[in-house]
Amino acid sequence: MENREELYTEILKRVQRNYRHMVEIERVTKELADALSRNDQESVQLLMKMRQEELEQFMETKQEIRMLVEAGGGEKEKLKSWLQGEDKHQPEGFEEKKLLEISMQIRQILKRTIDIDKMFNSRVAGKDSYYQSAH
Repeated sequence: MENREELYTEILKRVQRNYRHMVEIERVTKELADALSRNDQESVQLLMKMRQEELEQFMETKQEIRMLVEAGGGEKEKLKSWLQGEDKHQPEGFEEKKLLEISMQIRQILKRTIDIDKMFNSRVAGKDSYYQSAH
């Protein structure tokens, strides 16, 4: 990266991409819960595949973000904090504020998605649910 602004811009592009992936994962998870409640196995299979593809793209982009953060030198700690949705470092510029804002939104979407997933996973798998064994 040539300069700090370019680094932040590249990270912000990827964070925005991951926001779109997370919104899609949440949407598909809701549809999946609906298909499971209707016992529509064809839709369940299709939606599981769609969700897995979005998750893979999310993880690819997350890895790109990690690599960019590692190249951040003295900015690494601030970037990591903002990407975790933490505001312990005061964001100053537009990119910094957007990084924090979008990262916080991604965390909220992730929490809602996990809540939906827990609900239908427990309903479908009962005591064998992933979430039952995770505690």
